[in-house]
Amino acid sequence: MSISINAGNTNLYNNRINEHNKQDNFRKLSSGKKINSAKDDTAGLAISEKMINQINKANKEIENYQDEQSRINVSDSMYEGTSDYLMDMYEQQVRASSGLMSDSDKKVINDYSRRLRDDAEAMLDNTKFNESKVADKSAKSSLPENFNLESIDESMNAINRLRSKDGAKYNGLEHRIENLKTEEYNTTAAQSRIADTEYGSEVSELNKNRTLDTYRNMMQSRMMQDQRDQASRLFQ
Repeated sequence: MSISINAGNTNLYNNRINEHNKQDNFRKLSSGKKINSAKDDTAGLAISEKMINQINKANKEIENYQDEQSRINVSDSMYEGTSDYLMDMYEQQVRASSGLMSDSDKKVINDYSRRLRDDAEAMLDNTKFNESKVADKSAKSSLPENFNLESIDESMNAINRLRSKDGAKYNGLEHRIENLKTEEYNTTAAQSRIADTEYGSEVSELNKNRTLDTYRNMMQSRMMQDQRDQASRLFQ
């Protein structure tokens, strides 16, 4: 008389499935990612990769805008120096117009003003950011040709307009950066919810699979013992 045992094959299959599930749990816990390949979640992986590209793009745009802000800071410092030269010229011409200066004194003041103008022009020519000139093309032409109060005053107003233009651009970049940072933060949070391992639930799943493993082994041992007892009774 023969005894057919099918339960053993079924239990072996279940053990293999459970072992696969445990390995999957370990992989997710060790990598910190619940999507490690397309087989884990094809749609989720595609969405996650798209979000990562969006995050990288936002970070690159932020970097570019911050570089432009740095260029504007260099530009503003240059225009501030130019304004200082112009203010010095203006003060010298105020002194020259007081009626207390001789012609030779006025010549000294004009020579000094010319040197100030040359220094201001050199600053506009030589100030660079990343090997590129930062001065607006109209900046040099705004420097005074004649050293009278009206011409110098017009030059100072022109330089101040350029500084205001840069200031407005800087503030606009700041708003863009803040918007991109918000976008990057929210996209990162969404991508994390899709792709990152939820450690609590994954540990719970691992413990469940371990418990099932133990239970199946116990049941298999009991089943084998019952079969041995049954066989022993049949052949007595």
